[in-house]
Formats: sequence, C-alpha cells, structure tokens
Amino acid sequence: MGENSAYYNSIKQKHIEEIQRLKETLPFHVHGFIDECQLKYQESTAHSYTRDICFFFNFLKEKNPLCRDLLIKDISLDIIKQLNAQDINEYQIYISSGHKPDKHGSIKPVNSRAIARKMAALRNYFKYLINHDYILADPTQKAATRKKDVEKKDIRRLDTEQVRTLTESVENVSSASHHSKVMAERTAKRDLAIITLILNTGIRVSECAGLDLSDVDFSDNTITIIRKGGSPDHLYLNEVVRNTLRDYIKTERPILLDGQEDPALFISLKRRRMSVRSIQYMVEKYGKNSNLSGKLTPHKLRRTYGTALYNKTGDIYMVADVLGHKDVNTTVKHYAAIEEEHKQKASQIDIYDTQDDDDF
Repeated sequence: MGENSAYYNSIKQKHIEEIQRLKETLPFHVHGFIDECQLKYQESTAHSYTRDICFFFNFLKEKNPLCRDLLIKDISLDIIKQLNAQDINEYQIYISSGHKPDKHGSIKPVNSRAIARKMAALRNYFKYLINHDYILADPTQKAATRKKDVEKKDIRRLDTEQVRTLTESVENVSSASHHSKVMAERTAKRDLAIITLILNTGIRVSECAGLDLSDVDFSDNTITIIRKGGSPDHLYLNEVVRNTLRDYIKTERPILLDGQEDPALFISLKRRRMSVRSIQYMVEKYGKNSNLSGKLTPHKLRRTYGTALYNKTGDIYMVADVLGHKDVNTTVKHYAAIEEEHKQKASQIDIYDTQDDDDF
C-alpha cells in the first residue's frame, strides 16, 4: 500500500495547495469558513466547497453593482449583509444558465444536481456567518427551492444484452474509424480489464484509477482499493476479472510502459497512470462504438453491477457493503427503482394463465 498511499497523498496535497491558492483570492471574512471546511471534511470535499464559494463571489463580482469595481477579496461583509432572497434566486438562475463553453463553443444548461451542490456550499457558508454572529439573517432561508429534474436519463444501467454487446465491442476492438481502431488495438486488453473490473466489482472510477500493480493479489484473488474518505478495502475477484487482469498485466502492461517504471496498474499511452478523465473517456468511447443510446459512464457500469447484485441476492445490505456505501440509505436511494421495475414486471405476468381461457 506504500505506493498507493503516495498516489493518494499527492492528490490530497494538490487539494490542500489549491484550497490555499483560492483562499487568498477570497475576502478575509470567508477564510474562517474555508478553515472550518478543512477541519470538518475530507480534502476533496473542502476543495469542492472552496471552489463553489469562489463561484459565488465571481457571481457577485459580475452581477452585483456594488461589487463590479472591486477585487473579489475586497468584497466586504457589509455587502454580504445586504443580500436577500432575490439575490440568491438570481444566483440559482446564474448557475443553471451555464458558463463554460464545451469543445464546440456551446454553453449547456447545468443540471439540478450541480445547482444543488453549489447551493449546499452557499447555505453552509451563510450558516457559518450566522453561527459566528457575522450576520443576523440568512438570505438562503427564504430563497426559492428548485424542483428536481424529473426526466429520465437514456442509460441508468445496462441490461444483460447491453453488457454482452459492450464487452464484445471491447474484445473485438470495434471502432468508428481506422485510426481509432489502430489506437484501441494497443490498449484492448487494458480497456477490457478496466470495464470487466468495474462491471464485476462496482468500484468507483477514482478507485480504479488509484489502483497500483501491488494492489492486485492473485494468491487470494483480491484487490485493495482506497475508498472515499481514505480507508483501504479489499474486494474479491471472480474468475472472469482475474483472467482479464492477468492477461493485461502479463502481456500488454509491459508494452505500454516501454521500459519505464510506474506503480500504477492501468497505464496510459503516455506511459503513466491513467487519469479518472481518461477512464471516463474510454468508457464513453466504447459506449458509442456499441451503439448504446445516451452517454455511457463508469458510474453507470458501477450502477449496473449494483443492480445485478441486488437482483440476484435481494440483499440491499450486501450491495451497500460491496459498493462501499457508509449509509445503506444511500444504496436504497440509488436502487429503489429496481423495486418499481419488479412491480411493473409483476403486473404483466399472467400467473393464472387466463389469456388462453376464453370462458373465464
């Protein structure tokens, strides 16, 4: 676990450094809130809170007439005291309109989950100001509560046939172009190992990217991963995962390293550890090559595993343990839809064989 710890420690250090850099751009009265976040939460969570608060102050700088001629760090507490529910509503609209253009130059609306995350950071910030007697009223309390998105995504999880199609696409190096196929052939065993691993263990993409070669133990058929929060966990491998991993490690990984040394299990074409984004892009690519509707993500592969495990066992506590959910209610929230599917299927089953009985 030494090398693995070094990898996660480097991520932790980057978050700490980024928090400090962002903190210096914010008003002094925000610093205590950032410090409190670092004491209460993991570095990744504190980093997210810091970025979201920076986003809010950028909004004030851009949209609030009192702030337009000020540096963000010079936005005073007196200005914050003047904010009301309408300001917070305008902020929610500002978030939802989107601000970062994609690779095609288009700006897409932000989904309700992203808005909720930024609003959670803002509410915690105003709660901090109230608790420390900086302000008397919390403007988020009377702000509008956004309704949740109700539309269903194209792919929430894969069925058995879609899993087979996806796996065959990776095994056969299916690709949209000759160039892409040539590139994919160089990493076919690695890609198959990653997709097979997630589909059969449900690990998070961050846990997958963080794996070192030393974390794989073929003697007892386990992998050691670092869960959210930094705690190690051991997962057992079935024969399919074991074989695909062993094939990749023995044949393709040394070629990808090309004489270089790296502790990482999954190596990129640049001869270093694959990033989370690289794995996400790879999974999305094979989703397109398999003609699956909508965008395929590692999280949907994780959800596919959780769904299949629950369907097979009916044990929500087992699913929670294997997926690394600290609270089983989190598991219930994500997989409660399965119960609804069971009810829908049950309504279509003619358990009394009445359809062929004309006299019934």
